[in-house]
Amino acid sequence: MDNNSIIVVKGSLKEYAWGKVNGLANWGTTTDKAQAELWFGDHPAGKSIDKSTNKVIKTNSSFPLLMKLLCANEPLSIQVHPDQQTAESGMQEFENSDKFLSDNNGKDEMLFALEEFQAFAGVESKEKRDVVFSLLFKKSQESHIAEVLQTSTFFDAADIIFAIPEAKIKILNNLVIECVKEAKFNQKVISALEKIISKYPNDPGVLVCLLMQFHVLEKGQAIHLSPGTPHSYVKGLAVEIMTSSDNVLRMGLTNKPINIDAALSIVQEKQIQVMSLDTTDGVHIYKPEADYELVAVDNATYKSRDTKFAGVLNLEGKTTISHGSIEVVLEKGEAALFSNIDVNVVVDGHAVVARTL
Repeated sequence: MDNNSIIVVKGSLKEYAWGKVNGLANWGTTTDKAQAELWFGDHPAGKSIDKSTNKVIKTNSSFPLLMKLLCANEPLSIQVHPDQQTAESGMQEFENSDKFLSDNNGKDEMLFALEEFQAFAGVESKEKRDVVFSLLFKKSQESHIAEVLQTSTFFDAADIIFAIPEAKIKILNNLVIECVKEAKFNQKVISALEKIISKYPNDPGVLVCLLMQFHVLEKGQAIHLSPGTPHSYVKGLAVEIMTSSDNVLRMGLTNKPINIDAALSIVQEKQIQVMSLDTTDGVHIYKPEADYELVAVDNATYKSRDTKFAGVLNLEGKTTISHGSIEVVLEKGEAALFSNIDVNVVVDGHAVVARTL
């Protein structure tokens, strides 16, 4: 990307089955199909459209961040993403590794809720997960569940679950809702599990969900999913900010290829916290433990300083970006990409800024 240039782009639409019919039409076009993601960046799998030429963007250097609008109407797969070193290695120790790594970039992502967003993400504490698995063992007397209760890590517990025969999985899945109700789980997690079981009654991923934290993000809250964080988005509308990668290792709740051994090999055993900021000044900076940050701007002015790469996505109203004599105006659903310049971002409505640190 040229220095001192600002490229205005439109998103690259992804119509995946888990999306919502016309769910992203408010920021793009009506297609009467399930719309799942709008990509803003120059990743080869979904380059944005240059507004001035109506063709895919051409940059002299790779833009290291990828911004997405995400609309989940159905549960997504249980997945993890590799870090940079793992992506560069190609995971050659695993058979057919060339089929599940699409590029050599690590994937670190952050999700910012635009409305209530539900997700399983991060490793649940042993104490909380054992409440449900104890009830599940009491009702089923299944030896594999007894083994799960003896484990203390996500890796060991999931490894046992994935070895349970399918016929037994269906029986266990049929007991899950009864168990979580008896454990007095929140109604939203119960509803999420009911939805997943209805769609995937024979999938061990249902039990793996019980190994993860469940989050209900309100509008304006965010979670950071560093490489190796197991997660499965359930439903909602959000902005995702991530390093420019499409590497996904799936281990359940999907009809796509799964790579259980490879996925488990990179799982990080940690919990994650919901990020929530005061909203009094109109500029809200979310700084995960990563080389980028997300800035939400609501009817305010944001000044970008010492930024190597940045993208601005206009969500509502009008956003004006200026640098010296250069000024561009973004309409709803348009984004601007720029590098090595300081800009003023004036937002009459709502916008998000993704920038490298």
